[in-house]
Amino acid sequence: MSPLAEAVYEILRARPGRPDPRITYAELAGTLRETSEEFEHINHRSRQLYAVLGEVAQACQRLRLPSLAALVVRADTRRPGEAYYQGRTPPLRSKGEKVSAWRQELEAASRAVYPPTPRKEQEAVRKKRRQRHL
Repeated sequence: MSPLAEAVYEILRARPGRPDPRITYAELAGTLRETSEEFEHINHRSRQLYAVLGEVAQACQRLRLPSLAALVVRADTRRPGEAYYQGRTPPLRSKGEKVSAWRQELEAASRAVYPPTPRKEQEAVRKKRRQRHL
């Protein structure tokens, strides 16, 4: 995963288990900017943000877990934008099909436990080793 995708994944994987795990695109972009200067150009309308949510969804699929992208929603509707539904097989045609599929994935993602990214896991192992040697 790209560094941006890893950062998004880490932010989102901490949200399941909350009463409402959803986060708006703007809140996600703001959290990214607070995380690193590397992401200071990211805003809620960044194509890069939308693309990286696809990368995160693919990572979740490889892990056989519900997509964390289901947690990211528009502020006005509290549902994902149209890009969330693209590439679905079979394609979702009606608004009702889309909302129903998203709600199912949101529920599943809300209950799932997501592992840390390999980089975060390695950092945690190094930190534990340093603490043992102190």
